[in-house]
Amino acid sequence: MGLDKMVCVQTGPNNGPGISPYYFPDTVISECLSPTYSFCPFTDISGCTDGDGSVLFYNTSKIGYLTTTPLYTGQEDFDLYKLYYKDPYLSATHDSTFLYVVLGHTISGSSSTGRDTQDTTNINKLKRMFAVMPNLIYMGDFNTRSTSEPGYEYITQTDPDTNFIMDDPCFFPDKKLTYPINWDGNPLAAAAELTTTTRATTAPNSCGTTGGGKDWYDHIFLSHSIVNNSNYISYIRNSYTTIGNDGKRVGVSVNSGTNLSAPANVINAVFNFSDKYPVMASLVTTNRPLGVSNILEETGSIKVTNPVMDNNMTLHFASFLNGQNISMAIYDICGRLVYQSTFNINSSTINKNVLLIPGVYLLHFISGGYSITLKVVKE
Repeated sequence: MGLDKMVCVQTGPNNGPGISPYYFPDTVISECLSPTYSFCPFTDISGCTDGDGSVLFYNTSKIGYLTTTPLYTGQEDFDLYKLYYKDPYLSATHDSTFLYVVLGHTISGSSSTGRDTQDTTNINKLKRMFAVMPNLIYMGDFNTRSTSEPGYEYITQTDPDTNFIMDDPCFFPDKKLTYPINWDGNPLAAAAELTTTTRATTAPNSCGTTGGGKDWYDHIFLSHSIVNNSNYISYIRNSYTTIGNDGKRVGVSVNSGTNLSAPANVINAVFNFSDKYPVMASLVTTNRPLGVSNILEETGSIKVTNPVMDNNMTLHFASFLNGQNISMAIYDICGRLVYQSTFNINSSTINKNVLLIPGVYLLHFISGGYSITLKVVKE
């Protein structure tokens, strides 16, 4: 969860430029989240020049934190956070999948020149760091007025190195919108995606702008590897959402009239909390099929009769596995664990009674220094 365009936070007890106290992120966790959450260490090399900053929170039961790297410093810092997925078999395989997040707030105003520089600088620095774009999310308040702004185009369309072009989910892969769109001139063209503003007037306070839904400033850009599920983290199609925007908010407040896009308490919270609608996207993980060099895979050592009929799954084991204990985990196509068992291989053929709905599944086996993943179809 990323918070941006908020009053900049002190990076420590003795940090001068920050305005909010250094313990503010801990207060967010204690009051709004849960003890399983933490926040990534962030920088303020810009010295709170424009008064704004960003903080990234993460669920420590699912994600681990590794590093923070400043990409751009000026009006405020854009930090690159390196995280890793806590794979259930991490202790055995010593291997995992990394997730990178860039969070920030660009320069506002009718002229895009300043924010174009920020966006192109960030992408170009990523190009010097990586051969191809990794599992990466670039999100925040981009102050974009249309898809024709050079900075937005460079992120999503015009970078000559196509390895680093990112996807704006509403355009691809969800295909709800098509380029080009000028939502500043025609808000109805992207009515359900507008994030500015939640309020038609200065109520409940004068913070931010007024006028109801009129612009789409806040975006979540995803790298191709996430959209294409090429590195064990995948975007769930059509999950990108502007929370509280039912597509009927042009010129009116989020809580004006009937708005059934979220529970009433959420709608009212969005109205009171900020002049920006929050945006979200959902990702799923698929466990890595192999470990590293200390994990041995021997093709054909374990086989499964495919497709699986009824609830009877027939497993076939090579002779060298006889007598060993083995763990078996079954994941659905979204990476959710649906079955788990540990048993002794006392025969070359073992039948397991497993209740599965029709679909595609991954079977992951671990026995000592042996690991293998198989795909099965349940009819």
